[in-house]
Amino acid sequence: MKKYLFILLIGLIALGCSTDDDASDAVFVLYNQTYCSDPWESIDDNRELTVKISTYFASENIAISNLKIDDKGTQQDCFGCGCLTGKRIILKVNKNDLDAIMAYGFQEYK
Repeated sequence: MKKYLFILLIGLIALGCSTDDDASDAVFVLYNQTYCSDPWESIDDNRELTVKISTYFASENIAISNLKIDDKGTQQDCFGCGCLTGKRIILKVNKNDLDAIMAYGFQEYK
């Protein structure tokens, strides 16, 4: 009887240590923010911008996570709508939504 309990315990431990398949179904994507050509409202404050982006993609039925904004992009010396601000928007999206979010100008980020 102890032998069967031991085998059952080893089996449960192995199941608990298996890789998470859902984690491999998500990818990071990157977007270089423009001064006013983004589909969501352009805002200087990163916290407010995070809320705007999250709300926007929720309304488009695209689930995002791990949203962060940094200033490591290339800023252009122009102020036209299509010029880059230097802010990068990085987030995680399910592989099933990759094509949909790439239609907004995001690119896969590794």
